[in-house]
Amino acid sequence: MGGERRPLVVFCVDGGVPATIREHGFFAYQRRLRGVPRSGPVPLRSVFPSSTAPAHASFLTGVHPGEHGIIGNRFFGTESAEVIRGLAANPYLSVHPYESSSMTAPSLVDWFAERDARQAAVHFPQTFSRDGNGIPSLYCLYAPARQVQVEAAEEHAVLTYFGHDVHIRVTRPASEQAHVEIIGPGSSGRAVVGRGAPARVDVTLPIGELSVPVSLGDVAGNEVRLLVGTAVLVIKSGGIALPSAPGAGPSSLELSYPASTGHDFHESPRAEWVRDTVLHAVDAHRPHVLFARFNQADHAQEFLHWHAVRAGSAESAAARTQILDTYSLIDNCIGEIIGHIGADADYVFFSDHGIDYVETHLAPNAVLADLGLADRFVFQGDSNVAYLYGERPPSPAELTAVVRAVCAVDDTIQPMDQDALRAHLLWTGSPRTGHFAISCGAHREFVYSPGSGATERVRSASHGYFPSHPAMSGFFNVIGPGADDVVVPTGLVDTAAVVRRLWSAQEA
Repeated sequence: MGGERRPLVVFCVDGGVPATIREHGFFAYQRRLRGVPRSGPVPLRSVFPSSTAPAHASFLTGVHPGEHGIIGNRFFGTESAEVIRGLAANPYLSVHPYESSSMTAPSLVDWFAERDARQAAVHFPQTFSRDGNGIPSLYCLYAPARQVQVEAAEEHAVLTYFGHDVHIRVTRPASEQAHVEIIGPGSSGRAVVGRGAPARVDVTLPIGELSVPVSLGDVAGNEVRLLVGTAVLVIKSGGIALPSAPGAGPSSLELSYPASTGHDFHESPRAEWVRDTVLHAVDAHRPHVLFARFNQADHAQEFLHWHAVRAGSAESAAARTQILDTYSLIDNCIGEIIGHIGADADYVFFSDHGIDYVETHLAPNAVLADLGLADRFVFQGDSNVAYLYGERPPSPAELTAVVRAVCAVDDTIQPMDQDALRAHLLWTGSPRTGHFAISCGAHREFVYSPGSGATERVRSASHGYFPSHPAMSGFFNVIGPGADDVVVPTGLVDTAAVVRRLWSAQEA
């Protein structure tokens, strides 16, 4: 891969559960790399909150969120409540927790750069930047599925993705197929779509490449209903090279995880696209160090884990099968990458957190609305910790009212002052932690989008809970010539040192 020395490849299987991996033998690539030493897999204690952005930052820096500054999958600062709501509504404008520039501690990317190691990264948090600078890297965001009604050949329907409009035009509609053109600000794409025969259309936005799955719905004369699946935006930085085949983008053509009903999610990005993009990056950039993340197991578990552990036998079996199929797909994709790179490389495998079922959604912003404070304050944060933001601190009376009201919603909600944040290694001494914070208990999750009430019964799953809870643990494994010398880490904050030792051992 790199040519001059033994490459180092880091794979994150986002949400990978240690017990599942051990029981089914996933990611045990000694079967492909015979005679190559390996460690693990072993459980890996996460951080708080045990979610993607904070956990990846801890992997890269070797410190807890309070030190590296990534205190949740979402955080803000001194902006007004109105501004924060606008930013939170657009994933591109609120992606900063996943950017390299948001970290307040040096990372492995910096460490390798100081050693003149060529690096590349595919869909790995805190390795990319929206300004386009840094190592060759990319990151994916997704936008929800939707339906659109178009009058064929007469008009363009307009859909907005990440703040940018795209126009959809339909020609030659028939009962079973139609020609679809999607026109973006930077390019257009065309496809023939059918009923039950979706196609992928890829276009360019000013902020990245957009991949949109489209299929044909009802046709009545010139009136055509299109089913537009979950779209994926690829944010590129550092001049990363992408596969360029038309219609080969990261969006999925089919509905994912049907054992969980009532959703319209298409996996984003699909695992096969991550595999192909990694292989392309290996050949195009010849990195000494490669970071790659597969997030499909995490999505599968978020939709299916409740059904797997709480539903009846038939429903549970279907959900478990779809979860295991997702692990197997990732296993095969990583196996192909390893087959391409070869045995003369060190491979690090980890997951950032585990999963647990959720049966209650808690909406603290609904409490602010009920108190008449939504124009001044807003909660944002993570699954089990929420931060209160606003241009000014709440008055003592406002703070008392908010604390009393949110704690009355659910008996597990607890206020977190500076001492509590420090105890959980979250205190940053900056506006990121808001004016104050609250936490919630197991099997509950904070949600922040507008809703009808402060609580909702759900059948869901999530992460983000305290790392002392075993279900939040990820896993760690290493395979390769350097594996014999690895001191296996027990916590996520210990992994950066392991990666540095793997690299430095070649220089000894």
